[in-house]
Amino acid sequence: MSQEAFYYQVQMEEEYMSKLKEFAQEMREEFMASDVQYCVYCGNERESDYCCGEYHFCTYEYLTPDVQDLILDAEIKQYEKATK
Repeated sequence: MSQEAFYYQVQMEEEYMSKLKEFAQEMREEFMASDVQYCVYCGNERESDYCCGEYHFCTYEYLTPDVQDLILDAEIKQYEKATK
């Protein structure tokens, strides 16, 4: 690989990572504003009255940071599949 090709590849990877960070921030903001409820244990979107054998749901903004990250990571993985 030539030096020019290497620098081009590095630049493309940096641009992709920058776009990925922007996407993650946009998604976090959308989730925070959403009324969608999630299971507080596993982060699955509420589809019925029970999940994980319990009845504990809340919106994204009230989830623990760990559960918020699970939801955001799943969205990022979908974004990566769609853009690569």
